[in-house]
Amino acid sequence: MGMLGRVGIVCLLAGLLGATMPVGASQAQTKIILDTDIGDDVDDVYALALLAVLPEVKLVGVTTVFGETDKRAELAAKLLWVMGHKDVPVCAGRRGDHKIGPQYLWAAGFRSRSLQKTTAVEFLREQVNKAPGEITIVTIGALTNLGDLLSRYPEVRTKVKRIVMMGGSHFVGYNAEPPPVAEWNIRCDPAAARIVMGSGVPIVMAGLDATTMMKLDEQRQKKLAAFGKRTTDAIASLRLLWGMPVPTLYDPVAAAYAAGHRFADEKPVRIEVENDGMTRVVEGEPNAVVLVNPRKEAFLDWYVEALRQAP
Repeated sequence: MGMLGRVGIVCLLAGLLGATMPVGASQAQTKIILDTDIGDDVDDVYALALLAVLPEVKLVGVTTVFGETDKRAELAAKLLWVMGHKDVPVCAGRRGDHKIGPQYLWAAGFRSRSLQKTTAVEFLREQVNKAPGEITIVTIGALTNLGDLLSRYPEVRTKVKRIVMMGGSHFVGYNAEPPPVAEWNIRCDPAAARIVMGSGVPIVMAGLDATTMMKLDEQRQKKLAAFGKRTTDAIASLRLLWGMPVPTLYDPVAAAYAAGHRFADEKPVRIEVENDGMTRVVEGEPNAVVLVNPRKEAFLDWYVEALRQAP
């Protein structure tokens, strides 16, 4: 099994014992930009809430990707507003044809100072240039924004600290068993995924191998709801609008990893992206680290406990 960091162990034990110490209180802040297709599967909401609540994270901004990116930006901005993060910039990526899901009803027409006119790609470029070697980009949707950034501005490749993505299927499919399949985020823009994988930027892939089993069961959902916080009430509302009873926390696994909380083993591999979105493990020099052998129960318990401190 992969080893949790010292802070992760303390947090997990605190949660299991019902303690209330701040999660990650002793860690220096990690600068993160979240790139998200929030508004379809509800796990993006859980991931954004996690990054916004962890004190060891400096959430530099949020960029939106895939389809109606302006509406996705409104949804992200409202959740941040509910959580008291009214000044975190939110920038929309280039629009596409895909329509946002019913979660948008919760945020339709929302306006705040978080919403920026700067495009996602320009925001990413600006922030990476401002803090070279310090920004981790957590991408939990299609890789369109990252592909645009790295192709238009190749000089930033050496300035991004790391890309942590929820994406790929390397050894198992959505049922947590072989064979692997074309995972949704990669399948939505395989060309962009190829650009990212060939960029030379350090990449960690929290694919189906470490995420598809992360079902947030009813008992844990009830525990979250019992916190009675603005954040957990918002999450509960968005899950109802999403319309399914049990969310899978694909994206929060990537978010947690980027913040220093690691609940899986790391396997360096070389990945090739095929035209249909398959991510093949091939022979050759590794270009990514794939997360495998996840600690399911530990992660889910830790996630719920982390949200205890939400506003």
